[in-house]
Amino acid sequence: MVYKIRNKGFNNTAAAMNPRVFPAKKTKIHADLSRYVTMQVHITRYNSMRILHNYRNISRATKQFLMGDKIYEQIMILTIKEHFFRPMYYKSPIENAFYIGRTLADLTDRHYAMFANNSHPLQLSAYEEYNRFLRDVHSKEHQDNNRAIRDRLDEVATERRSLLNTQDGESLSFDDYTDIYCQVMGEHRNKSNFSLATKSKTGEINDYLEVRRPFGAAQ
Repeated sequence: MVYKIRNKGFNNTAAAMNPRVFPAKKTKIHADLSRYVTMQVHITRYNSMRILHNYRNISRATKQFLMGDKIYEQIMILTIKEHFFRPMYYKSPIENAFYIGRTLADLTDRHYAMFANNSHPLQLSAYEEYNRFLRDVHSKEHQDNNRAIRDRLDEVATERRSLLNTQDGESLSFDDYTDIYCQVMGEHRNKSNFSLATKSKTGEINDYLEVRRPFGAAQ
């Protein structure tokens, strides 16, 4: 019995677009199909296992600095998982490219070292954002400000709703709620002196302490 290979382009591969995306030299991607029954497609160095193991280590190292805050632990777990498994979400065939998988595994080793020392940029940024959130939660001024905005939203919505014929089924639409929100936040912005007009009539920037000099002018 003779098997005839009809797909003549099966063994043809496209040229690499990047020197870091190139099949391993030891991988026989142009094997003689008349002699080989199977064809090796990649070289494994347990890269996937190393990446998953480092994910577990990073997750544990991150949570040990969170002082048992369950909400913060869930936020960090979701954040790390989103960054960590992004190549897998993209379905990138990293196992078919030379040393990309190993490079990712080596990078996760370095990331783990920074997480273990509590000095990773992702940790520092998360600490800053969470501290700002806690300051707002425990700030009486911030809570009073939010309560005033919420009361004003209810007041404007009640005024708009009083102009509708509710007996005929009229109600506020999504655009109406959008207009209400824009109106209330505009009032709050003007009250708090948050101006959106950053340029004057002459085109100069208003939020600078001095007049902007043209390029090349003496300082």
